[in-house]
Amino acid sequence: MKFFRSKAAPRHDPHLTALTVQQADYLRGLVLQHHAGTPGITVVGDTLHAPQGTNSLYNLAELCRRADPREWPQLVERHFRVVHGAAAATPQGSDDILRSAYLRLIPDDAFSPETAPSFSYVRPVAAGLQEAISLDLPEAVRTLDDRFVAEVGLDALRTAGRANLVREPVGYDVAHGQGGAAMHIANGESMFVASKALVLDDLARAVTGRELPDEGALFTVPSRHYLVFHPLADQHAVEAINDLAAFGLGAYQDNPGPLSPRLYWWHRGAVTSLTHIDEATRSFSIAPPEELMTVLRRLRDGA
Repeated sequence: MKFFRSKAAPRHDPHLTALTVQQADYLRGLVLQHHAGTPGITVVGDTLHAPQGTNSLYNLAELCRRADPREWPQLVERHFRVVHGAAAATPQGSDDILRSAYLRLIPDDAFSPETAPSFSYVRPVAAGLQEAISLDLPEAVRTLDDRFVAEVGLDALRTAGRANLVREPVGYDVAHGQGGAAMHIANGESMFVASKALVLDDLARAVTGRELPDEGALFTVPSRHYLVFHPLADQHAVEAINDLAAFGLGAYQDNPGPLSPRLYWWHRGAVTSLTHIDEATRSFSIAPPEELMTVLRRLRDGA
């Protein structure tokens, strides 16, 4: 599969890659204009720098990419109203914080080089994905930095975040691909639907009433509002690879809150990316490891 891009397409910004250079400069100007009169504000690359800290413009750029440029000033105003409201609404007591904490999947490029050192506790999950801890607040979701995590305790936050993620309700449906493979679809307005991949065995048990097979499951998390998986239990596994890969790419391009266009294999709690992306040609291919190939052959042959 290829991501086709016209040779005449505008050059994309090296920092806010969702936007062209011209669009990114326009957005940075809007952000500075929004903060006019506030001393010490600068915007460099994909980051707003202020005396009280930094703020990534990654999510704002993704919102703007899908909107008419005439709407961007309102999106900027709304974004920073939510950001400042989240800071004010953050609970203070440890018990309240733990009740609001969730493990959360985020893209592995979610933090700029300037802000990444403040999130050193964040750990990789697989290519394209990493695990952070966020607070679910009334008007926003706030990803915690090292200083906040140290005050509450990383182990306590991870334990509470996992338990809250398991309990988070999601919508559920089943669709079948062209080859007959069942695709189990978790979806909803929750910001943590895709993050359920971190507890995929619990999710599968809750929505299907069955344990995942020993061979695990294939899954894709194209946006924060979708998780689609296929248990590796029958001869349709090979067809599921193509169906899930196509769904993941399409939903990644078309939905808000994009997360990853990749296809993954969940196996005994470990996650492996099956997708190889060639940035030079803007193409991707599926390359299962030999261990998974053995599973696929056995399922195909009905062994």
